[in-house]
Amino acid sequence: MENLLTVNNLSVSFSTELDEQQVVSDLSFSIKKGETLGLVGESGSGKSVTARSIMQLLSSNAYIHPESSITYEGTELLNLTQKELRSIRGKDISMIFQDPMTSLNPTMSIGKQIVEILRLHEKISKKDAERRTKEIMTDVGISNVDFRFTQYAHEFSGGMRQRMMIAMALACSPSIIIADEPTTALDVTIQAQILELLKDIQKKYGTAIILITHDFGVVANMCDRVMVMRHGELVESGETTEIFENPQHDYTKMLLNAIPNLYKDKTEKEKEKLKEIHSGERDALVRVSQLEKKFPYGRGETIKAVNNLNFDIYRGETLGLVGESGSGKTTTGRTLLRLHEASAGEIVYEGFDLNHLNKNELKSMRKHIQMIFQDPYASLNPRMKVIDLIGEALDTHGLVKNKKERTDRVLELLDLVGLDASFVERFPHEFSGGQRQRIGIARALAVNPEFIVLDEPLSSLDASIQAQIVELLESLQEKLKLTYLFIAHDLAMVKQISDRVAVMHEGRIVELADSEELFSNPIHPYTKKLLSAIPIPDPSIEAMKKNKKDTEEELQNYQGTEFKEVEPHHWVSC
Repeated sequence: MENLLTVNNLSVSFSTELDEQQVVSDLSFSIKKGETLGLVGESGSGKSVTARSIMQLLSSNAYIHPESSITYEGTELLNLTQKELRSIRGKDISMIFQDPMTSLNPTMSIGKQIVEILRLHEKISKKDAERRTKEIMTDVGISNVDFRFTQYAHEFSGGMRQRMMIAMALACSPSIIIADEPTTALDVTIQAQILELLKDIQKKYGTAIILITHDFGVVANMCDRVMVMRHGELVESGETTEIFENPQHDYTKMLLNAIPNLYKDKTEKEKEKLKEIHSGERDALVRVSQLEKKFPYGRGETIKAVNNLNFDIYRGETLGLVGESGSGKTTTGRTLLRLHEASAGEIVYEGFDLNHLNKNELKSMRKHIQMIFQDPYASLNPRMKVIDLIGEALDTHGLVKNKKERTDRVLELLDLVGLDASFVERFPHEFSGGQRQRIGIARALAVNPEFIVLDEPLSSLDASIQAQIVELLESLQEKLKLTYLFIAHDLAMVKQISDRVAVMHEGRIVELADSEELFSNPIHPYTKKLLSAIPIPDPSIEAMKKNKKDTEEELQNYQGTEFKEVEPHHWVSC
């Protein structure tokens, strides 16, 4: 079979006022009809720049070197005019972007955006374009298409927006789809649906897919061949099973080793901790009973985001809280720290009911309870240097006497989270995502807390950086005797870091057990659904996965109202 697309000796540089930086070096590959090629590597490895070079959607300061060649069905794309390129983009080669919210037009209804693409490339009537648009929307799993056609991007959920991006990419039945991290920000269940959808589309239309990702689980699920990139260079490529079973390059081995392993047993030390919790040797640091949080929902109605929660968090443990977007996880974490005021129920910390503390009492309590946020960039003041970002908490609580003591403590905290002392004079935008998350952790630790709520602290990071942050959190927990509530939708990571796990669904906890027990013996159909959706970094396991419709049907037929202990320390809504 002939190659659809061939890339030869691709080199791309970006020029700034000071210098020129090469971000892709001498890259060559090809893709055939109906094939899926995975492009894997950490942030900054050159994956997205490679994809944008094919589409020629690079920024104005980018420069493709003259020896580079990109041919599509024998046509050299780098020699085409903008007008000629426009006739290929969308029609022959389409792209699904990482963040649909920034690539969908917020001022135009979703339906009109697809109609516009069809009328540009296919030269069909408005009526035919609307009919075809609704067919494509149905193909990508969107129901009630007549109504959805008229809606705008902000009225869709993250998963729905991503489906619309796929619908737009499919509009003109392209030969190649380039999917740039299409599932990064999505829950495991939505991710599984999107990957399933891409596979179905590929079967139906024989489309070739170039899949850009840093998740090896997704690669195992989707790809025929894999290319591993690092610092703009290709370090290894081959058949997917071959790369997984017999990786050659140290960097590929490092990426594979960084993936949290669902089948890894807990250590003896971790098992000992659980014994102490269950035997009553460790007391509950946080006790939550009948907690509720309602939000106004217009026209005098309210929505119950957290519904009658009851759980304890024991001293020195990590309790994982998992569930899809909208299940109430983050609301629970914020309500525990009174960043949201509870509508009902009790939150008892060290014998104090947090809901009854006045403003001053709450301020002094903040020394003991802290939060690390999902997006470190949004939670760090962009106008403050690191020394003040961390030092501010020390000033607020009067924990240092003078400037020297303050600087020494900030340097000590930076060292604790593995950052260099020279970073104190830098601003947040000068750091990578992993470094910013470390600054967020240092800031939370500044006041010597006992209890920390971690809200999706790893979701925007590469697997290797995630592994480093988890290692850091575990060593800090041991060193500083910390207690964590770890909120996440990445179940593999939750299993690795948590002693016990609570599963949330529609504002309630539906299952709670020791992490190994929960993963080896899930009872509630919602837990089973979450676990079956996790992409496993092993192509042979991915190929054998069961039909997901079974777990969906089981969940719909399940009526659970009473929360009972069905096995020792394993609680289920049943």
